[in-house]
This record gives sequence, structure tokens and C-alpha cells, in this order.
Amino acid sequence: MSRSIRKVMRVVTMLVISSMVLAACGEAGTTQTGNTPGAANTPGAANTPAISTIPAKNPDTFVRSTIGSPETLDPAWAYDTGSGEVIFNIYETLVFMKREQANEFVPMLAEKWDITNDGKTYTFTIRKGVKFHNGQEMTPEDVAYSFWRGLIQDRAGGPQWMLLQPFFGLEVQTFKDNVVKDNGGNFAAACEAVKKAVTFDNSAGTVTMNLKQAFGPFLQVLTGTWAAVVNKAWVAEVKGWDGDCANAEKFTDPTAETDELFKQTNGTGPYKLDRWTPGEEVALVRNDDYWVKTPLWEGGPTGPARVKNVLIKDIEEWGTRFASFQAGDADITHVDRQYTTQVDPLLRETCEFGKDCAVTKADGTLRVFKNLPTVSSVATMFNQKVNTSGGTSRIGSGQLDGKGIPPDFFSDIHIRKAFNYAFDWKVFIDQIYKNEAEQLVGPIINGVLGYNGSQAKYSFDMEKATEEFKASTIKSTDGKSVWDTGFSLQYVYNAGNDQRKTAGEILKANLAKINPKFQLEVVEEPFAAFLKETQTGTLGIFTLGWQEDYHDPHNWVFAYLSSGGAYGGTLNFAEDVKTKLDKLIVDAVSSTDKDTRTKLYGEIQSIAYDNALNIWLVQPLDRHYEQAWVQGWYHNPIYPGIYFYALSKGQ
Repeated sequence: MSRSIRKVMRVVTMLVISSMVLAACGEAGTTQTGNTPGAANTPGAANTPAISTIPAKNPDTFVRSTIGSPETLDPAWAYDTGSGEVIFNIYETLVFMKREQANEFVPMLAEKWDITNDGKTYTFTIRKGVKFHNGQEMTPEDVAYSFWRGLIQDRAGGPQWMLLQPFFGLEVQTFKDNVVKDNGGNFAAACEAVKKAVTFDNSAGTVTMNLKQAFGPFLQVLTGTWAAVVNKAWVAEVKGWDGDCANAEKFTDPTAETDELFKQTNGTGPYKLDRWTPGEEVALVRNDDYWVKTPLWEGGPTGPARVKNVLIKDIEEWGTRFASFQAGDADITHVDRQYTTQVDPLLRETCEFGKDCAVTKADGTLRVFKNLPTVSSVATMFNQKVNTSGGTSRIGSGQLDGKGIPPDFFSDIHIRKAFNYAFDWKVFIDQIYKNEAEQLVGPIINGVLGYNGSQAKYSFDMEKATEEFKASTIKSTDGKSVWDTGFSLQYVYNAGNDQRKTAGEILKANLAKINPKFQLEVVEEPFAAFLKETQTGTLGIFTLGWQEDYHDPHNWVFAYLSSGGAYGGTLNFAEDVKTKLDKLIVDAVSSTDKDTRTKLYGEIQSIAYDNALNIWLVQPLDRHYEQAWVQGWYHNPIYPGIYFYALSKGQ
């Protein structure tokens, strides 16, 4: 998926989020230095090395042209991919993903970790000899402080909920509203509770994290930029929090610009910040004292980065971006799907995901990686009890009279099944994604634990749709059926999203073919207003997407199906279905056993199918374009951007 959409979908995540649960990855009672049995286990595919290289233009500088500028350079504050890509190359975390494997982990700033039998206590042995960019040596106290600072900062709409929930409980949404409240409104006491959750021992070289309950994918969460390590002494020097609970309150929920780390950095990573001109570019320079001497994974890079300088250029206009790419002035460029036909004639090599690369044209200059799995999905959702308290035009008359639908129209399983059978996935995937997407089989995407591509799924079938409509038990006030009366309602999507518009038009056309009395009006709405309506429950049917925050099924089933989730919490599932799902979701996230989790997520997927809770549309596939002289790129779908340390230029 394009980087711009990914960024927008992260914003969607926080705008619509109700309460999400974070899970952890690890097998209880073990010492770990790599893959974790409790995590998702679908392997990534190592991309085949490029066939050949050509002399690189400007070999000392790597240029990435893209869309979207960072919002901040503070890892605790950032929750967008523009910021994440920069932070990802400057700061580091305790654990890291093993090359392209989104669900296998290697030690980074931690040498190893130990997990207690109950899965609630993680002890990390902190690597010695690692230095921040200012020359100060990293200590366990720096690590613990980084978590304290993030949890207490907890800016509105930020990422810290992912850490607050494993430490303080599934119901926690914010530090101020939950942790402070649970401590009698005493901010200093809440701060001390944070310090008890994450403790350090400089003499032993360890940091211990005390979770409120076991979380299967906890390590996965710790790979995110929100868990990056900062230098406590330096943050205090630049007028940030010094770690004293007595003055912590004034550092909570800052705006981006008032945050002390908004535009200055001091990490341990392979690159340092040179300059940032918002809206134009970020310039990074190599950290010549980088600490990695032994590869983090077999064949991984070591020592200082191979390319000295990095420029990340924000170029919104495609013509300008394409011209620089064509001229060789950009090494990697963001290419929207509609522009691929302009770029493809310049290809030298084509690399299909999981297959060998092939020469496209000997005199070409570019390379493409195609059919790359993404960590996003799109679904059309049914609200089983539309909120009409303030009045809504989305369901017409509000009755089954041919001019509207009753608020509980989608509570009828036959209606939901009929809408599923009325959707044509082949047309949608061909028209919108040029056949570079796959049909979802439920909330869990391909590549994540619990996904089963062979499980039952709906398909386009007009006869079955007709049968289901005729089987509906919903009646008009004078006892007529849906088939005899017909219906009218609005399908709503966010303005400018052609994919979601097309999904609605496919449904509209097919419903009218089934019965001319079935009227679906496809309506666009400005993004902010659209999101508000999804939250307040005034829409009967709409389409939205989800972009995962961490690579675990919990991030998917909670959002889509939990009564506390961003979407599941607003769709008013039947009480018995809601109760079953909520219990299964909690049981699955609290388990550290892979087989148990797999079984539970299979049950969750089956419930979603059996009850036709949504129309699960697609998981898009992606493309990556680069100059043929670029070496070392690989696809890890959860990365927030390019990991420049892995790359080199030229022969």
C-alpha cells in the first residue's frame, strides 16, 4: 500500500479508536534471543538478490522521494509513517525484526530477555558499550526512563496506548483518564506506578517490565518506534523531563511543536540527524561510531552504514517525483498505482515476491518488486442498530416501506448474507487493484497467525443473494416482506477514495439487478465528518480500512470484532455473538502458546463468517520501485519506511 495511505490509515486508527488491546509475543518461562513461539509464524520471503548493478549516480548519498513530511522526531510522540521512517533510522529498540520476518525477533539494544512462567514479567539484559550520538553510553536507566517518559507523555491520539494496556490493563485508553484516575487523581502517584511497571538495575545491567496480564505479542510491540530508547541526561539538558515524578505532570500530552524532542535527536542508530526542513526534506548523516560489530542476523550489515548521507524528500507532485526518478536523482520513489504504467517501460528487472528476479529490458534503469504483501485491509461494515437519536438521513424513512430501512435492518443475518453474495470481488480486484490484491477471508490478513486461506468465504452469487433476501424475517408495518417492499439506504464513503466508491457502486448495481426495488445510494462525505459518523453509529453501511500497528492477529480481531474495538465497538453485534467474541479475543491475546492462539483465532474467524458480520473485501498487494544500482533492499511489511542501514549503491 502507498506510504500516503498508510499514514492516513494510522490517523484513522486513532480517530476512530475506542479501546484497543495490545498483546505481547513470547513463550513464558524461557530465555529468548530470537524467534518467539507465541508470535505469528508465517515467514517472510527473502527477496532474490538483484541480477546486476549499474554504476550509481551520486554514490555517497541515498535519495528517497516520497509524499508526506514527518510530524515530529520524538519517538514517544510519533504515530505516522513520515515520522516513523526517520526515527527508525536514528533511534533503536530493545528487540528488532529479523530481516524480512515481521514476526521473528533478534536482540538489538537488549542482548537477551527472560520471561516468567506466567508470561507477566520480562527481564531484558541491556547491551553494554552502546553509545548515543552525543557520545554518552546507554544504561539500563536510560531504557527504563524511555518507557516512563512515553507512558507519562501519552499525547492525545498518540501511540502510547499500545504500551499502557499491557502494563495497566485491557480497559486502559489514556494515562490521564485511567492510570491517574486509578491513583486517586494523584499524578505523582500515577508516575510512581509507571516506575514500578518498568524498573532498572544498572549494576546488574537489566530492565524488568511487569505486565498486568500476559500478552502473546508483547515483543512485537517493543519493535515499534514508540518503544525507542532515548538518553535521559540529554533529554533533561534540552529542557525535557528529568525523571522526577514531582514535576512530571507538565510534560504530559504536549503538542508536537512544544515537545522538547520535536526537531532534535540523540539516538543510538546508524544515522544521525543533519537537518529537517518540514515540508521539504530530512537529511541524515552516517553515524561513524555505530555499535553493531556482529550481524543482528546471518548476513546482516555491520559497522558504519555503507552510504554516508540520506535525503528523504517530500515531493507531493507526481510529475516532479517521476522526473527525478527517471533522471536517476532519486534512488527509491513512491509510485501510486495509477502511475505504474509510466514507470514500467523504464524497468531493467522485475522481481515477483517469493520468486527469482528476471531481466525486463537490458537497457532499462529501474527495478520493481511486485505482489508484496501488505499489512492493511478494507471491509464494508454493517451497523446492526443504527443510532437515530439525533436524526439521520442515512436510512431514509427509518422504516421498511420502500423509502428506507428500519434501524435494525442489518440485525437480520439473511440480509447480511445477501449483501455478501451480492458483492463481486473479481470485478473489484480487477478494476481497482489491477489484480494486485487478494480477497479477505475474515478480519485476520494473510501472513498473520490465525490466517487460514482455505476457510469458508463468501463469493459472488446472485441466486444465493436472492434466496437470502427472500428468507429475511424483517417485515413492514403492514406485514410485507423485504422482497415485496424493497428498501432504500445510503452507502457512505470518505470523499476522494475511489476504491471505496467503486465497492459501493458494485453493490448498488448488483442489488438493483436482484430486485429493482433494492435501492442503494452511494454517497461521499468529507473525511472528518465520515469518521465522526462511524463513531456515533449513524451509518447503516460504510467501508473503511485498517492498517496494523503491530504484526499480530489481536490488532485485527480487536479492531474489527471486539465490543471495545475501533469498529467492533460501534457495529452493535447481537449480544450472544458479542459475548462469545469478547471472551475468545481476551483468551487468545492472553495466551503465550502458539497452538492455542491459532485455534482460538480460527474460532473467531469462523464466527465472523458464520454470522456474516461484514463484507471482508481485500488485502492489497504492493510494489516497490528503485534504481537498478540499489542493493540490499528487502520487504518487511511492518517497517515504517526504508531501513537505509541495509542498503548500498552501485557495484
